[in-house]
Amino acid sequence: MRVVTYFLFSVGVSGVSMVSVSVLSPVGTSLFRNFSSSSRFESVAVKYGVAEWVSMPLSDSRNAYPRGEVCLYANDRELVNSLLEFISLNPRGSCAELAGVLEIYGDLKTRYGRVDRVAVTLYSTSSCTSYLASRVIAEYLESQSVEVVVRVVESIRSEEEFDEGLASLVDAVAEDVSEYTKRGYRIYVNATPGFKPEATFLVIAAILLGVKSIYYIHEAFKKVVKLPTIPVQVEESYLRLLKELVREGEVELTHAYSIMGLTEDYIRELEDRYLAYVDREVLKPRKWVIKLVEKLVR
Repeated sequence: MRVVTYFLFSVGVSGVSMVSVSVLSPVGTSLFRNFSSSSRFESVAVKYGVAEWVSMPLSDSRNAYPRGEVCLYANDRELVNSLLEFISLNPRGSCAELAGVLEIYGDLKTRYGRVDRVAVTLYSTSSCTSYLASRVIAEYLESQSVEVVVRVVESIRSEEEFDEGLASLVDAVAEDVSEYTKRGYRIYVNATPGFKPEATFLVIAAILLGVKSIYYIHEAFKKVVKLPTIPVQVEESYLRLLKELVREGEVELTHAYSIMGLTEDYIRELEDRYLAYVDREVLKPRKWVIKLVEKLVR
């Protein structure tokens, strides 16, 4: 099956300083929702049960990364080529991930006159549906001379795994922001796609780490809006305390009260802000906080 493409990223002008753009984007399942709604690809969608993937639970064995049934379809060329053809017919309308990337690209090209290099990082959750969508979108972008990295971060499957998921995401985003900043890229976030917990926290982490702009395509009026990215810093009193907690690993409550001067109300506030928690009379930092502090104090 031939894949037709019509969208190409521009090539830089020699002798002029480069405009390099890095887009960070979570990945959801809008590609499968739109694909399964297309009459042109109905037979393929029905054959593979694509419509079911849109809301497939993380607990479904077929969705268990990396060996679930849906993950294995990443090597099925009939399905992948059909998805690529679907994307190529209307990249902007095919999925939220590409809609956001193209909006960012178009906006920056208008503002700067051109964009020379585009790099996209796709954050897949550890679910087969998100992973497969990431692989297909990455293949399309690579065919358009875009540098693409697919990162698989821990899915937030339950309250017990919430901390692990946030820590995994902070670690990945911080590493990417640092790397692309060193390479001279301007970094932007596509906040439209993905699952709500991961997408929301990606935005928070990106702002803390100094990302330039957050783009979001509003469902109601289908227009891109920029979310403000006022420079945000962790309050110094919190940062000092969190550094100490991360350094110690854990602190006995008696020590927290008598030596560190913390009050019961202050500790409750740390818990309410999801920064730390009390376990058997011991105060411990959240795993995502450990990762964030490590990145902020480099």
